Amino acid sequence: MDVGETTTTRERLLEAAITLFARQGYASTSVADIHRSCGLSPGSGALYKHFPSKNALLRAAVQRQVERMAAAGRRVDSAADGGPLGFVAAIVWETMFANSDLWRVVFREPEAIPGFADEVWSGVTADAYGRIMVALRSATEVGSAEVEDPEATGAVLMAALVYLPILTILVGRTPGNIDPDRYRQAWVRLARAVFAGKSGC
Repeated sequence: MDVGETTTTRERLLEAAITLFARQGYASTSVADIHRSCGLSPGSGALYKHFPSKNALLRAAVQRQVERMAAAGRRVDSAADGGPLGFVAAIVWETMFANSDLWRVVFREPEAIPGFADEVWSGVTADAYGRIMVALRSATEVGSAEVEDPEATGAVLMAALVYLPILTILVGRTPGNIDPDRYRQAWVRLARAVFAGKSGC
C-alpha cells in the first residue's frame, strides 16, 4: 500500500468514525460499523492498521480538529484590519459548524475522551478570547474605551458568540429563533459598542 492510499484510508476512517459517533454514540459504534461506513469489509482489520484502538481513532480525530482550529486562528491573525470583529465571528462560527459531529461527541460523551474536551474547547475559543480581552484592555489603557473589567467583558462577548453554534449543533435551534445573520450582526454591533465605550460594561 503506498503512502497516498494509506492517507486516504486513514482520513476515511476518521471522517466515518466521527459521523457515526455523533449519530449513534461512541459506545454504540463498533469497529465493524466504521469499516462498513467506509466501504471496507467489517472484519478487514483496516482500522487497526492505522490506529491501535477505537479510542485512539477518536483521539486522533480530536487532535486533527485542534490543528484545524489553530489554522483558523492563523487566518484571523492574517486578516486585514477592516472589520476584524466580523471576521473573528465568521471564523469562530465556520470552525464550529464545520466540525459539528465532533462537537456533538465532545458535549454529549466527554467521558469518551477525558481531558480532550478542554483541549478542543480551547482550540476554538482560547485565541479569540485572548484577542478580545487584550484588545479591550488596550483600548481601556489608551482611553478609547471605558471597560471596568476587560477580562469578564471579553468572556461575555465570546460566550454570546459561541452560544448560537452550540445551541444549533446540540438542539437544532438558534437563540430566540433569531436568524443567524441577524444574530451575528447584532453581536458585531454590541462588540463595537463595547470597544467604543458606549455599552456601560
